[in-house]
Amino acid sequence: MKRIVLDKKFQKYLFEKLLKKFDQDKLTKKLGVNSASIYHMKNGRINSIDLRVFGKIQKILGVTQEEVASNTIKIISRDEILKGLAIGRSVRTEQLKKWRREIPSLEDLVEDERLNLEKWFYSYRKLMDFGSRQIIDIKKQNNRLIMTYTNYSNGRKKRFTNTLPRKISIDKRFQYFFGLWCGDKAGGGRIGVANKAIEINLLTERHLENLYQKPVFQMLLSSNEKKIPDVGLKVDEIVRVKNMPGDYVMVIFAVNSILKSFFNYLLENLDKFLSTLPNKELFFAGLFDAEGNVSLEDRYFRWSCKNMKEVEIYKKHLSDLGLFKRYDGSSLITDNREAFLSKIYPNIINKAKINRINLLFFDDGYLEDRFKSILICINDNPGRTVQEINNMFSRKKMWPQLKFLHGCEYLRKEGYPMKLYITNKGLQEIGREGR
Repeated sequence: MKRIVLDKKFQKYLFEKLLKKFDQDKLTKKLGVNSASIYHMKNGRINSIDLRVFGKIQKILGVTQEEVASNTIKIISRDEILKGLAIGRSVRTEQLKKWRREIPSLEDLVEDERLNLEKWFYSYRKLMDFGSRQIIDIKKQNNRLIMTYTNYSNGRKKRFTNTLPRKISIDKRFQYFFGLWCGDKAGGGRIGVANKAIEINLLTERHLENLYQKPVFQMLLSSNEKKIPDVGLKVDEIVRVKNMPGDYVMVIFAVNSILKSFFNYLLENLDKFLSTLPNKELFFAGLFDAEGNVSLEDRYFRWSCKNMKEVEIYKKHLSDLGLFKRYDGSSLITDNREAFLSKIYPNIINKAKINRINLLFFDDGYLEDRFKSILICINDNPGRTVQEINNMFSRKKMWPQLKFLHGCEYLRKEGYPMKLYITNKGLQEIGREGR
């Protein structure tokens, strides 16, 4: 395979003529290249053209051999291209490594319980300008850093404006939000959180606004769902997802890959960052609202995590708080009720998780439907044994669920083998409406 390197101006002239003659889709088919390549070749971002593609261009436009000869810089082979790419890649890699080493340490960015994002940004921008994104203007407005830059979108170079906070206060709100983000972060160049709980979605909206971002409410909806659920929130976008676990999830985000990169920087320095937090129990409260669970059956508290690097960091800092007992391969677990109720419980906002804790420890709250269905079954079938009730359900952990209901006095046991009966408290629960 050989490629031709043309004079830049001549190459641009050829593609401008082609795009006047054909629209983008038609030209893509005629040349047999993707649409993005056409604009990259027109703008000189692709320095060489496949000779077979150039032959088609020459035929379409009637370019003479004399024109080709006078505007050809060289013909290169595949081996030369690969060698040049390897050299260029090596140079770029070393340059990027050098600039990454110049990014300030986390200790240098923490000033009076604030994160100096501006200091980080002026080092990080070298990595940005090295790629397709080019910053053309930066303005300071109070605590805002407003930048204008160019980047490619759908094959075309476009101008964008983005805003960053110059400094971020490491206050209680931010410590909680960062923990929430670590557990439920949105993907891509978006800064935000994916969660079903309306209270978490509204908090995410407020926090993004505090960071000078414009939140978008996106619903990821299973393609199997016929009806759009009423989530009690404004929904800006609905995206149908195939093979989605569950029915839907809300993603509250702002498109800001630079701010996302700063959050990723904090995540890369997570151990040091947690050590600097004045109230790291707030971080773990946010992480619990995202990835935590309180098991009614075994009375343990869990933080789900399978990233082993993060697991080791969480183990260390949860231990400092008296909140780590063991790791079971998927979750960090504690049974320290006193420490959890004094440090984590007051700072969580997920209503479903608060309800579970209230049920276990404060004789308050309402039962979930899985427990309520057991009470209804016992009420309809009084005096049945544990095994007989168990046989009526195709469910795991049935015995621990019955044990929980008995411990909370929703049912009572009599005789041997034990027979189950609903209590007045249980009757009140199954008659409860509108939770």
